[in-house]
Amino acid sequence: MANLLFSMQVAPGVLIVVSVIRGLILLTGQKREFEDWTRNWLLTLLSWVFLPGTMVYVVLRWGISKLFRIDVENVGLSTTYAELNLFLKVEKPPRVVVAVTFLYATVVLSVFTACSMIILPLVFLLDAPVVAILWYVALGVFFNTSLRSGDVSLVAASLRKRPRSGALELIVVIAALVILYAQIAGVFVT
Repeated sequence: MANLLFSMQVAPGVLIVVSVIRGLILLTGQKREFEDWTRNWLLTLLSWVFLPGTMVYVVLRWGISKLFRIDVENVGLSTTYAELNLFLKVEKPPRVVVAVTFLYATVVLSVFTACSMIILPLVFLLDAPVVAILWYVALGVFFNTSLRSGDVSLVAASLRKRPRSGALELIVVIAALVILYAQIAGVFVT
């Protein structure tokens, strides 16, 4: 339970830090043309290095999308960066509250999973190679816990589908997440 509360508390920070890191890596890539097989060799390399963690992240994201009834177009490699990804259908977007809650749940569950992979081996006193493997996979899960362009497209499509009620839903869900975050942060302060 402490791990879940901790994961909820640090989820926004993890999302921001990893999104900034991935954004900076994306800025190092080629802008328009493909000169090689990928636009960004560094992101491609990191994607392949962290492939086990990426696979865990994609499975988590797929499961949560099914839970929230968000349609998935496919799971596959991105042709631009050769990165394993879950592609969401934005043609039939859910309500804004569902889209934002889906994104928050994805981040919290991925942080929870990564933290569990770091903490549980120490609790059960597993062998060093098992600990190293679990920490490596956890690092890959953390590396993938970022804001994706498909996430932004999904929320934008939801807002376009219901402009008035969607804007109100966005304000309400963000306010609810801020209150939830303040309450969880208060748990650790007292």
